[in-house]
Amino acid sequence: MKFDIFHSIGRIDTLPKQLSDREVFEGFFEQLSLADALGYGTIWAAESHFSCEVQKRHKQPVIPNYQGEVGLNCDSAQLAQVIISKTKRIGFGTAIYNIVGGNGGPIAAADRIRSLAFLNQFADQPRNLNIGIASGRFPFINRPFGIAPRNDFEAKNWQTYSRLILCEASEIFLRLFQGQAISSMDVTRRTVDEAGTPYEPRWQFDEMMLVPKLSDEDLLRTTFVLGSHDPLAQDAALQWADCDIFNLSFTAPDQIDAVHEAMRRRYENTNRSWHRSRMPRTVLTFIDESSQRAHERAEKCFDIYIEAMRGTAAVPDKAILMSRALIGDPQEIREQLSPENPRRLHQDDRLMLWFEFNQSDSDAVCQQMRIFGEKVAPHFSGNNQ
Repeated sequence: MKFDIFHSIGRIDTLPKQLSDREVFEGFFEQLSLADALGYGTIWAAESHFSCEVQKRHKQPVIPNYQGEVGLNCDSAQLAQVIISKTKRIGFGTAIYNIVGGNGGPIAAADRIRSLAFLNQFADQPRNLNIGIASGRFPFINRPFGIAPRNDFEAKNWQTYSRLILCEASEIFLRLFQGQAISSMDVTRRTVDEAGTPYEPRWQFDEMMLVPKLSDEDLLRTTFVLGSHDPLAQDAALQWADCDIFNLSFTAPDQIDAVHEAMRRRYENTNRSWHRSRMPRTVLTFIDESSQRAHERAEKCFDIYIEAMRGTAAVPDKAILMSRALIGDPQEIREQLSPENPRRLHQDDRLMLWFEFNQSDSDAVCQQMRIFGEKVAPHFSGNNQ
């Protein structure tokens, strides 16, 4: 079992201890240094763009009851350089990197990540880069970049168009990252419906190739993780790269097992192989020497989350959320990590432990990370990047 860290780098203004944006990052860097020292494999950083507070003024606010900013990291490539400079060995992951809108579209996104992969070789200890890619968490982040219906037909079929836009973006991004010289004419032509209505591409460009040239080592140190379970998006991405698959924490065990089985079948009779560690999954983690304190902390954090998401998304009942998190003292957490537990975690899983979920006290978060790293992780094998 592999243990990583996930961090939202968000600011929640309804917590007892309110933080400034600078203090959020100071807490993140404090927890990063501890994760590096304790031997966690990778630090996965959430990414977002533009103020959620200002977006509340729009006609369709996406999270009107959330007080604060869901994410303050708006440039994962720059953040990675700071992380590498402050640590000795921990890998870096994006969860996720917006290749559709927020980072300027697939060309700009590929250019930036390719530069990161190239500069990585000059670090004292080059790192494993796990680049999670997807469309971004909210539509308002993509609209300023032209990702919106262009006519009535697209508006009526926007759900399908959104899927196809990610397919187009992932192909452009992955092919350019790999060093191919392509134009928009080389990108796969797609159709919108069974009638064969042509999909009109979003990006038009003359033949280009990104520089500088990456070495084989640069490429091997970079893994792409697709943040979508959509088979259409998977088909598009897997045609150009052997991507892993990213998963969020609230997914039911049956659904997770179904994705693994689907990926296993997809790779049958190919030169690729699938194993469970190829789907890193966030797991909310509340650990304390006192089981009662751990459960009380989890209850409070989930109450905050449920209120913040009220009226915006289908949020499972708190009891279900609690049943899918890791909550308790070290012995309880070890038991919850066993395959016999109803959480059905597997010895080959790669877990992105989310310690700071709706918490702003960095000292308390660090204490939880330390307890897990010292009293739980050593009982399980393979904490590798």
